[in-house]
Amino acid sequence: MAFAAAWLNRTPWWGWGLVVACLVTLGLTTRWWLRGPVLLKVGAWLLAGVFLCTTAVLARPAAENRAAGGADPRPSRTVLTKEGPVRGVLNDERDVEIFAGVPYARPPVGDLRWRPPQPPEPRSGLLVTDTFSDVPVQGTSTFLTRALSQMVEAPLENTLLNPYPVSEDSLYLNIWRGTRPSAAKLPVVVLIPGGGFATGSGALPLYDGESLASGGEVITVTINYRLGVLGFLSHPGLAEESEAGASGNYGLLDQIAALRWLRQNIAAFGGDPDRVTIAGESAGGESVCVLGATPLAKGLVDGVIGGSGACMGTLGDTGRGDQYDTRTAAEEAGRDLSERLGGATVEEMRRMPTDRVVEAAGPLRGHWRPSVDGHVLDRAPADIYAAGDQLDVPVLVGSNADEASLALLSPPDSDVDAYRRAVREEHGADAELFLRLYPGDTEEQVRDSLLRAETDKVMTRAVRRWAMLQTRSGRADAYTYYFAHVPPEDGLRRFGAYHGAEVMYAYDNLGKDGDAAYDTRDFTLRDQMSGYWTNFARTGDPNGPGLPQWPTFRKATDKVMRFDAGSAVAPRPRPDAVDFWLRHEGPLP
Repeated sequence: MAFAAAWLNRTPWWGWGLVVACLVTLGLTTRWWLRGPVLLKVGAWLLAGVFLCTTAVLARPAAENRAAGGADPRPSRTVLTKEGPVRGVLNDERDVEIFAGVPYARPPVGDLRWRPPQPPEPRSGLLVTDTFSDVPVQGTSTFLTRALSQMVEAPLENTLLNPYPVSEDSLYLNIWRGTRPSAAKLPVVVLIPGGGFATGSGALPLYDGESLASGGEVITVTINYRLGVLGFLSHPGLAEESEAGASGNYGLLDQIAALRWLRQNIAAFGGDPDRVTIAGESAGGESVCVLGATPLAKGLVDGVIGGSGACMGTLGDTGRGDQYDTRTAAEEAGRDLSERLGGATVEEMRRMPTDRVVEAAGPLRGHWRPSVDGHVLDRAPADIYAAGDQLDVPVLVGSNADEASLALLSPPDSDVDAYRRAVREEHGADAELFLRLYPGDTEEQVRDSLLRAETDKVMTRAVRRWAMLQTRSGRADAYTYYFAHVPPEDGLRRFGAYHGAEVMYAYDNLGKDGDAAYDTRDFTLRDQMSGYWTNFARTGDPNGPGLPQWPTFRKATDKVMRFDAGSAVAPRPRPDAVDFWLRHEGPLP
């Protein structure tokens, strides 16, 4: 049992040694602790088992900051930023310099908790940036999550299981630049991590910028921003003390602060401050969509890449199915948190331990995300795009074929009668049309329809609407894609082209989160996608030599670039089903 617990716990070598040492010690001392009557012996056996298993569970992997560079890191050249000099490290191939853990704002701790990010303090000495910072406060791996990951295969488990230390002091960014000399300033790709505004960080290997930067055509950047209740709490008391008269959206303000820092400093790294493309997947896709909608990002963004996430949802109350809270709903959630903390004031909550605040905020987690606060957002983002008030820059957006397949880890109820009854209750007069689009005559069909409907309405619909609104109200081009390639990972094929599968291809990071039997088709697709992404960062147009021609959304409204083993322009996926969801303006059932 102890050995099983150690395996489930992903116990490191020293933990295994400790378990073996305890077992040997118990074995050598059995003649003393197994004396006495039968009941005493049974109790001794039980205590020994509990002792050994507890030792195995407590010998958990330590959370460690990720080191930058390779096995033999050498110092990079020194770069002079506005705050002072920084020096990073080289990768093993010596073709990329990495600057990890560069502060772009002061630590948002103490009195700065739930305040807009403040510029970092100037430094007189050299800052060595050879280690990624702590990551924003979020859940960390537990014995249960580690055990499940050992027993059940899941995509991107190293990304989903945060292995790094967490801290409120996490407002840092990471920069990768090639060592190849360049006469011209290089375009910059800023990757904003996803994670439902509750998890994620710029230190995750899935988002690593080394491979993309090694080509010498772009500089890549990843950032951290405040998450959960620490990043998105709204409260009347916070609004009263704010110069903008608003509260919440601190995580978005962090993203904007990082872009402002890059505007001031990226030229020192060889980057072009007038050619900055922001990119993100999932909550990162929603983030870049919001940044395209807020006037606070004006002059900071020159292109947007959004994958499997968009800001095309409705305004109201996230507790009722909307994507965004009104200011009233968001502040009501803040007052609720205050009551859960004993009626604490904002100042009292600022002085509370982080763990206490996060624990109390758990039941309200649906509200800790972007809201329409009147400052970052004065309307639902979709309304901003519809009115033509967004940043009019090129966008490249898309989604995956099996976005909802991760639900198979805990399969939804597939009872046929219950499914058809729920459809009639939710869709009323549209029920028969819905059942034609998403049939449910067998349990297998019900399960497939539930996942397909979720993919169509949440992701495929959203990115199409984003491209439609940008094309109708703006002059800049939009490009749309559909990722249908199934990564060749043993045991994971049932998830298909799952949520997040495209990231490793687009950013040239195959194998960074779990290895697989990649073949020529995977490497070709990687080269195509990373080539398109690089071209888009350089010019606002993904097309370039050696790549299939990708038309704009305006020129080919019903076409997408379909990424798979034979990437090509193809008819947009499931048009009848997606158009069904496009008819809905309110909360989607």
